[in-house]
Amino acid sequence: PSQPSRGWRGEGGSVGQKRVRGRAMAVTSATAMRERRAKANPLAPMASAAMNEGDVVLFIDGAMKPRIYRFYKSSNGKSYYQVLKTYSSDLSSTDPATLLDALTVMKTNCPSKSYGLVLWSHGTCWLPNITSFTPLSSTSTTQSTTTSYRSTEAFGVDTGVGGDMVNDRTATGQIGPQMEIGDMADAITQSGVHLDYIFFDACAMQSIEVAYALRNAADYIVASPATTSAYGCAYVDQIRSGFFAYPASDDSIKKMVDTYYYDVMENSETKDYYKNQGCVFSVIKTSELENLAAATGQIISKAISNKTSVDLTDFNGYIDFDITGYPNFYDMSSVMKKLLSDADYTSWKTVMDKCVIYQKASDYFLYAQKGSRNILSQVDKTTYCGVSMFIPQTKYTQSPAFLNFNDAFKQTAWYTAAGWAQTGW
Repeated sequence: PSQPSRGWRGEGGSVGQKRVRGRAMAVTSATAMRERRAKANPLAPMASAAMNEGDVVLFIDGAMKPRIYRFYKSSNGKSYYQVLKTYSSDLSSTDPATLLDALTVMKTNCPSKSYGLVLWSHGTCWLPNITSFTPLSSTSTTQSTTTSYRSTEAFGVDTGVGGDMVNDRTATGQIGPQMEIGDMADAITQSGVHLDYIFFDACAMQSIEVAYALRNAADYIVASPATTSAYGCAYVDQIRSGFFAYPASDDSIKKMVDTYYYDVMENSETKDYYKNQGCVFSVIKTSELENLAAATGQIISKAISNKTSVDLTDFNGYIDFDITGYPNFYDMSSVMKKLLSDADYTSWKTVMDKCVIYQKASDYFLYAQKGSRNILSQVDKTTYCGVSMFIPQTKYTQSPAFLNFNDAFKQTAWYTAAGWAQTGW
């Protein structure tokens, strides 16, 4: 999507931890560390923002050899960093084995009662990924028999040694490998780290398909269904006011959304970076996803049957298909409102509201870019939930970007759990 955030594809992600008193979380950067005292370091503002009771563990894979740092404050209130690991050679930050290793290093060196994970990079929601790694387990993905991609749901881009990080191409000119969401979930599970939250600082990752795939990896998913700025979030503010909210609860997790919205739309010190591109962010409570899948399965065939392609011509999604080649990524609540009877929608929405516990949006958001022109779309504040959902349609049968989205959708766990087979798709 347009204006993607630039992070995990060669920079890395840190992991959140809260000791007896605090938490550590994941952040990304390609800045080299040269000084032992954090105040003399380019990332000093992030280090000084770290809470006294929590650590920031940072994985970096940039121009130098990949490495992992810990930022912390001592009992005297001064900020420091510690090198936890330096890798002997280059590796891919989108390999699930890398994520597993980073989480293991964090767990070993920073044992904690509470953890959070922040991932900053490109996001392609649940879309098919052509270039990816061997899965960590045989259950994480399935092989399509009709297309060349291995599975669906991809995050991040790693360009490798000699690659073009501006255009996300490897040294051979190909799009860098991405991490499958199923593999991400497996890496988190195998690490033995259960996360309070996963915060995606990336485009389009707040989809019901992605969240359902991660339902056993974290208690909350915090992300945007729309495009996000390449600048990423204001990490110092998030560390101070969002990431370290503890203990994790519905109310404390909402602070991440409030902080992100404030920095993008209201904060005079930061909002100019985002150039009035708007903001849509939300929180999914994963313990309620099974109930939402069941509720969706009970009524989806009333709205769509016999493989019909519903008319959504005048209904905007979070991403434009005609301009980007990606699916429209319709707002889940808004499109269900359009498809269902009032009675069915009211019943379904009662369940959805327990799962999508918070959302915040500007009046407009960046819908697409055509040349140098930004195309904005209006948020329907009366129906939106801030989570996207795929709706199969005939126009996706042979999409120009990734072959058949409708077949790819069948590989998602959400397709099965939410009863989409009943629709004929």
